[in-house]
Amino acid sequence: MGRPRGFDRDAALDASMRLFWERGYEKTSIADLTRELGISAPSLYAAFGDKAALFAEAVARYEASPESVTTAGIAATSEFEVLQTMFGGAAREYASSAHPRGCLVNSAPELGDNRDHNRAITASRLREVAEPGGSTDDPEALAAFTHALLVGMSSYARDGADEDQLRRVAKIAMRVLPAAEARSATSRHG
Repeated sequence: MGRPRGFDRDAALDASMRLFWERGYEKTSIADLTRELGISAPSLYAAFGDKAALFAEAVARYEASPESVTTAGIAATSEFEVLQTMFGGAAREYASSAHPRGCLVNSAPELGDNRDHNRAITASRLREVAEPGGSTDDPEALAAFTHALLVGMSSYARDGADEDQLRRVAKIAMRVLPAAEARSATSRHG
């Protein structure tokens, strides 16, 4: 029978996620991870497998967060609300001092498949809330635009932009949906 683990696996996973988020996969070494987690390399390997497996698990934890920008618009009922919720969440989360700045998924070159999946989630939600005569007949292109902007907002936040600066960027981006905004305002006031 093996020795019981001498560390909190969930806390170690959270710390690993933050380290990958801050430094990136390539620039985070096993030595960095063991130092940050306060465990030995054999303990890290026993608990998580190799660095790639730990990274995959850390990314899955990150994407499952209730603060996920991609899933923020799930409850919205119009294109405008979906994007407004996502951009507002991005401005708040990407500039937060509670964790590394920006977005782990949008910052990591290794996570192209995750970004593709997130675009597909957004396109699906935009199709679900689309109204006849809506602002777009191409939800995939609008989702691509949205995620391109989110990648840019993540980079801008990592470069030091604060929440207000990110909100100003999001406000300009929302002008892409003037018809949806007008319908949303009408439904709120009508």
